[in-house]
Amino acid sequence: MTSSKSSAIRHGSELVLHFRDLLQGDPDLRWLLPEHSSGQPLDHVDLEFDGRQIRFTPVYELKPSIPWLEGLPARQDPPPLLVTPELSSRVFDFCKSHHISAIDLNGRAWLRAPGLLVDRRPLPGRSFSYELEPRNIFVGKSARIIRCLLTDRDRVWTQGEIVPRAGASSGLVSRIVQHLISQGFAEKTSAREFRLRDPLSLLDAWVDSDQFARRNLTHRYAGFIGSPVELAQRVQEWAVSKGVNIVFTQWIAAWQRHPYTEPAVTSAYVSRLPDAADLDQLGLRPVTEGGKLWLHLPDDEGLLTETQTAGPLNLATDAQIYLDLQRTGLRGPDAATALREWEGFCRP
Repeated sequence: MTSSKSSAIRHGSELVLHFRDLLQGDPDLRWLLPEHSSGQPLDHVDLEFDGRQIRFTPVYELKPSIPWLEGLPARQDPPPLLVTPELSSRVFDFCKSHHISAIDLNGRAWLRAPGLLVDRRPLPGRSFSYELEPRNIFVGKSARIIRCLLTDRDRVWTQGEIVPRAGASSGLVSRIVQHLISQGFAEKTSAREFRLRDPLSLLDAWVDSDQFARRNLTHRYAGFIGSPVELAQRVQEWAVSKGVNIVFTQWIAAWQRHPYTEPAVTSAYVSRLPDAADLDQLGLRPVTEGGKLWLHLPDDEGLLTETQTAGPLNLATDAQIYLDLQRTGLRGPDAATALREWEGFCRP
């Protein structure tokens, strides 16, 4: 049984130390280290493969950014080998597409040289990361920042504009924005301003990370006789009269923004559920499956504050609607694709 190795890397010296440890104990690859290099950063390493030695020049970086990688000469001799605590999917994919060899302390590796191709997943029992790297930017108040930025994919922002909208601290906004820039999702346009550089890839990363059922508690209702839009208007009238925050999403919201498939279900985020008297007034009853109305209780109130209006309804943002339609039935992914391909997607 192998022991688990986990650490939050803080300094370059720790990166150098753990890199040496990784190479010496690599279960799959045979690395040859230069003699008399103990305690010093390795200036080269050789990989013994198929009876020959392939040399790399380690380049140590605690937090590699896409702009930094764009300036890294990939075809020097010997070629560079990016060494970092943890390769994000974004950085890993960039390295692959630009033929930059890379390895992290978890053993995840992309090695490319004449006659050599290694594409390895992280090794079991290793969990290294850079201490200052955000772990998940798509949850809590960090997600509010992403949601805010995606309300207008073309806008030039300042961090000060995001703080009150997201209800986040200036420190958190700064960290998330710097992370987005380092990952190539955003770019600086001036000393104080920035804009999204690749908004759709950012949205794709959000989709990959999202787990709808974990961030919402969904209740279903049946019994209303009428169209989904009529039901939405009636439920919104009830919410306004009771002081309940309501934000429509999924099929009904996509239909209001860019009609594609007629909604079979009306769904919305709410700050509280209707009680028995409210249900009688609305002509609804709770059900465990199916239903014409789905009400989601979100774990973060930020879903109820970043909204837009289309027709008579208060809607979630386009990015949120797209996200909520993933991995659903009733042609939800089709409606999401049509919304995303629309020219007005993520534009006010």
